[in-house]
Amino acid sequence: MEELPIRVKIADRFYKLAVEPESEAIVREAAKLIQDELKKYRDKGLTDTQEALAMIAFDCLVTKLRGERQMQRLQQMVFDKITQLDQVVTPVITT
Repeated sequence: MEELPIRVKIADRFYKLAVEPESEAIVREAAKLIQDELKKYRDKGLTDTQEALAMIAFDCLVTKLRGERQMQRLQQMVFDKITQLDQVVTPVITT
């Protein structure tokens, strides 16, 4: 599939990107979220753009890691439940 050229604004600068058409909305939303977070940091008095962007990147990675850990816990719970179900069902269907 052909990539779509777009421009997004991050920290008062425009960036040219080439994205898959189905990803355009997500990419634009991500750029908007960065802008929103940048505004929050500026409203808190953090005027250095590089520092604010570093904090935004840090916050994003913390959120990503939390999500991954939560997903691992959920996958383990599902696996445990399937194992329990298998232990209950297997003897019944094999006799």
